[in-house]
Amino acid sequence: MPLAEREREVLTTIIEAYVASAAPVGSRIVSKRSSLGLSAASIRNIMADLTEAGYLEQPHTSAGRVPTAKAFRLYLDQVMQVAPLGEDQMRRIRDNLTLAGLEIDDVLRQTSRLLSGLSLQVSVVIAPNPAGARFKRIDFSLLNPGLVMVILVLQGGLVRKRVIETTPDVTGDDLVVCANYLNHLFTDRTLAEVRASIVREMDEARRSLNALCLRALTMARSAFEQERAPASEVIVDGTPNMLAQPEFTDAEHMRELMRVLEERTILLDLLDKTVNELKTVIILGDESDQAALADLGVITAPYGSGSRAQGAIGLIGPLRMDYARLVPVVNYTAGALTRLLDRHY
Repeated sequence: MPLAEREREVLTTIIEAYVASAAPVGSRIVSKRSSLGLSAASIRNIMADLTEAGYLEQPHTSAGRVPTAKAFRLYLDQVMQVAPLGEDQMRRIRDNLTLAGLEIDDVLRQTSRLLSGLSLQVSVVIAPNPAGARFKRIDFSLLNPGLVMVILVLQGGLVRKRVIETTPDVTGDDLVVCANYLNHLFTDRTLAEVRASIVREMDEARRSLNALCLRALTMARSAFEQERAPASEVIVDGTPNMLAQPEFTDAEHMRELMRVLEERTILLDLLDKTVNELKTVIILGDESDQAALADLGVITAPYGSGSRAQGAIGLIGPLRMDYARLVPVVNYTAGALTRLLDRHY
């Protein structure tokens, strides 16, 4: 059942006061801050109704109320007005990402540090998954007779180097021809498609007695057999920020949170939602299906161009995070990271 206008205003006032103070909000504070002109007694009646409806809870008998995840969901979906980023903050984000250099791993770690520093929350960055990345090019370098360095470049700046064995008679010129052949054959295919194609192409090369193509494909197979990263890397930064939050003074609660942050599969599942939906996603409390995250909020946004995101960035913090301020930070950072990757890779 939709809230009446005055119930919505009381709830909004409580949420904004709670975001600022982390303390239960009493009727006198609401009466002073709202524009309704109601007495504290009238406010208490409305707060009682909101509590019964599941929007507020009372941590102690004599205390004020705190908003629940249900209240924050209504606030986010119907009330919140996002605060635009200033030019100085946008420039800071761009400059910090640029300073990371050209290595994709360095860029992603800098992104995570930047997010945690700007938000004072825990930041999470999911690196591109090599299994879903597209082939851009392959190069070979002769190290010694029978020993070749393979440099595999994938979409999104992923670079993999492998040393493989081949026959001692392979020359540098042979390697250039092999690389050109493979680049023509596999560019813009996913790694899964490349692996499947290698088997078919090797059969065809054997039938046509094309020794050089067979050699190229054999070297590619050796390189790709090693390129089987099971999951994306997860980069977490800013864990100490949680220690400064009043919600995490309880040692047991903090230990459980640390366990979740160290369990990469849980974080991957959380951020995969934004990768699959290709939009910013905010997950509140029990929406995460993780008991340890019941008092937390998660803001995630995808990065990367195309029909499927390459990865995601996000923030994890208390349920009372300042979403109006932090959602634009996450969105702009994801956009800046996408533009940087497009420019260089």
